[in-house]
Amino acid sequence: MTYKYFGTLLHNIADNVWEVKFEDFPEAITFGATPAEAYNYGKDALILALDGKTNFPKPTELKKHVDFNSSEYDEAFQLPFEVTKAEIESTVKHEKVRKNLTIPKYLADAADKKNINYSKLMSKALEKELGI
Repeated sequence: MTYKYFGTLLHNIADNVWEVKFEDFPEAITFGATPAEAYNYGKDALILALDGKTNFPKPTELKKHVDFNSSEYDEAFQLPFEVTKAEIESTVKHEKVRKNLTIPKYLADAADKKNINYSKLMSKALEKELGI
């Protein structure tokens, strides 16, 4: 699954850097020396903002004109940022929690004979059930 949000790149006059901000994720703010570097850091910031969420906000539409404070910035534009579920999962280390599981003995015996990893199986089953 791919998630697409628009980020705004703004050239900060005083610091001579490109800032990246996401209207849909105000906590995702970063910067880079060039637009390309800022874009890469912006993608990382978006991944961190999406991590752990199950319901993502509907993406804000692309703006034809970006309003900005001209005393702080001299240029601004929007770009699409796309990240996949796999990128979110592989980039962010997910904290693990221990859960106790009670199942019938015959299932436990059969699973043990096949060397089934209970944690992996339960994680996949929960993701499928929750649609994540």
